[in-house]
Amino acid sequence: MSPVTAGLTAGIPLALILGVYVFARGKALVPFFYNSDESIAKIPEKALIYIILVCFIGAAFLFGTLYGWVYGWLGIPNYYYVALGATILLSILTVGNEAPLKIDNVLWNIAVGGVLGILVPIFAG
Repeated sequence: MSPVTAGLTAGIPLALILGVYVFARGKALVPFFYNSDESIAKIPEKALIYIILVCFIGAAFLFGTLYGWVYGWLGIPNYYYVALGATILLSILTVGNEAPLKIDNVLWNIAVGGVLGILVPIFAG
C-alpha cells in the first residue's frame, strides 16, 4: 500500500475516535464557537455539533494524508521520531500558550499523533 493510501486508511480509525469525542464533548465545544463569532451564534446547537463533526472527520483524513506523505519521505525510524516529537511539541506549545480548550487540544494532539504515528507504518507495510 502506498504511504498516502496508508495515511488515508489510518484516518478512518482516527475519524471514528474524533467523532466519538465530538459527540461526548459537543455541548462543551458549542459555547466556545458561539463566543468566537456572532454569525456562528445564529446556527442552531445541533447543527453546529454536526458541522464540528464534519470538520473533525475531514481533519482526520487531511492529517492522515499528511502523515502518509511524511512517512513516505522519512521512512522508519525517523517517522516515529517526528510523529512523537510533533505530538509532544504541539502539546507543550498548547499548554504554554493562552489557547482556549487546552485539555481538548492536548487530547487532539495525542489522538492524531498516536493513532497516525502507529497505524500509518502498519498499513504501509
